Amino acid sequence: MIRFLIPTGIILVALILGKSIKFLTLKYKIEETVPVSKYIRMIQITALLGINPIITIGAFWGTNLNNIKLAALPVLGFGALVVGGILGYIASKLLKHTKRQTGSMIVSGSFTNIGNFGGLVCYIFFGEVSYALVAMYKLLEEIAYYLIGYPIAKLYGTDPKSGVKRSAFIKLITDPFILIYFVSILIGGSLNISGVPRFAIYQHINEILIPLSSFLLVTSVGFNMRLKAISTYLPECFVVASIKFLMVPAIITSVAYFLGIGSIQDGLVLKVVLVLSAMSPAFNSLIPPQLYDLDVDLANSAWLFCTGLLLVVVPILNVIQGLI
Repeated sequence: MIRFLIPTGIILVALILGKSIKFLTLKYKIEETVPVSKYIRMIQITALLGINPIITIGAFWGTNLNNIKLAALPVLGFGALVVGGILGYIASKLLKHTKRQTGSMIVSGSFTNIGNFGGLVCYIFFGEVSYALVAMYKLLEEIAYYLIGYPIAKLYGTDPKSGVKRSAFIKLITDPFILIYFVSILIGGSLNISGVPRFAIYQHINEILIPLSSFLLVTSVGFNMRLKAISTYLPECFVVASIKFLMVPAIITSVAYFLGIGSIQDGLVLKVVLVLSAMSPAFNSLIPPQLYDLDVDLANSAWLFCTGLLLVVVPILNVIQGLI
């Protein structure tokens, strides 16, 4: 339970800090003398371009990329993100959204809280043995986010610094957030394949950097979050909740079952797939809307609404997994 409360506490404290900074900035008109918004943006960039690449290199360097026993897991995890994004796009078109809103619906439907909540729920339900399965399931998560999700979000956003429209290809290959992650994957993967053992201290470094990065990113999210916006986006909130908690897990778990995943480790692997495919939007889904001028309020509302619903969804998952 402590493992579950720690990431929850980090997110709550960071959100409160971000909202508090925003409140004080508005109340005392601090922005007139101190560019608070600029500093918040710098914090966000520090996490994405400074800290996350170090984490990514270590993660790919230390992961057993040669283990093909559960090769279907990363494919299922990747598929869940793709299916969620497609469903978000379809729902947005049915709701007749603007381009900016469609971009937010895509990332909200796709990006999933596999690590902070999904992995911890699996630990609570199934114990430490499930951690290796979680790692395999989320192996391609960052690739889906930064090399597919972020570029798509950028295509639906705007570039306020440029008065001339650039081609989609140029916009993608010059985006620093995409480039730095691609380079990080190449470095980590190359070190892994080379057989050079990862430094023992790297694990301890990531134990510090991972929560630090989360704290910084969520603080920036809290600064830009408008809680009152949920009432404006209730239809979108319910649609995203349906995608995350009903459609995606139904599709991905069914595919896993027909692939014979249910016969592995007495059904444990299938249970893990069920739990991980039924998580709420990741707080990472709130970053692209801020970076690329999408509908921030829509993404924030969907994230808050679905995260709150986990209080209901997790007990239901516990009942369902017990029937498998």
